[in-house]
Amino acid sequence: MIRATTHAGTFYPRFEEQLRRQIAVWLKDAAPEKDKQRSLGLILPHAGYMYSGQCAALGLHSISHENVDSFIILHPSHHGYHFDFSLSPYTEYNTPLGSLKLNRQLYDKLSPYASQDIDLSYHQNEHSMEIQLPLISYFYPHATVLPIMIGNQIPGVAKRLAELLNDALYRSTQRIVILCSTDLSHYHKASKAEALDAMLIEKVLALDPAGLWDAAVKEQCEACGLGAILSLLYVAGYYTAPEVKLINYTHSGNVSGDNQQVVGYMAAKICI
Repeated sequence: MIRATTHAGTFYPRFEEQLRRQIAVWLKDAAPEKDKQRSLGLILPHAGYMYSGQCAALGLHSISHENVDSFIILHPSHHGYHFDFSLSPYTEYNTPLGSLKLNRQLYDKLSPYASQDIDLSYHQNEHSMEIQLPLISYFYPHATVLPIMIGNQIPGVAKRLAELLNDALYRSTQRIVILCSTDLSHYHKASKAEALDAMLIEKVLALDPAGLWDAAVKEQCEACGLGAILSLLYVAGYYTAPEVKLINYTHSGNVSGDNQQVVGYMAAKICI
């Protein structure tokens, strides 16, 4: 079953050459990576490329020197939250830069634990997953993917998912990176957004999922993909000395010039 593009031409360019030119412009000043650590996961934004595309591209560029076989895409649902997490059942994902295949091995391993009675339209229409696919295809055209949509973004679900992911990574012979798709604070003045986002970044850099959840509950930070970040931080907790590196932070006001209602974006990676 092939998933056709839903948001090409709106969230990102529809045509291959236009998309490649745009990504090349974003990366023209990006320094080559020399990091010898292995990346466990990435946190990337998922707004329209006009606003967050460069931030996301810089994030993926930061691991582009590594050999990666597959990406697990943890992303929120914007259409319903009445489930814990659900695996996308598509076997192939179209992008303007070519198609990406499903990681069938991971799907078969994790699907028995997921909520699989979710309406297929949730997966077909979700932009927070699709927005990542062209960039993955640009940097890793032969990689496979496993999109996991998170509904109930609470620590209990994140811990359970993290346990499953850690076991899958441990048993796999492939090089797999967990990609968390999330935007940060939504529709605040730039000064408030930057303060909220600074708190979230602080908790992520400290690898502190409990502190992140506490800050979110107290409305000291925001993220639409909070469950994805929590899951990645819990997975990192299985490793001896993980390290977080902030690649880029920005918000929509830096592009639009409207600093009255901005959305925050970050790119970060966890190395092990």
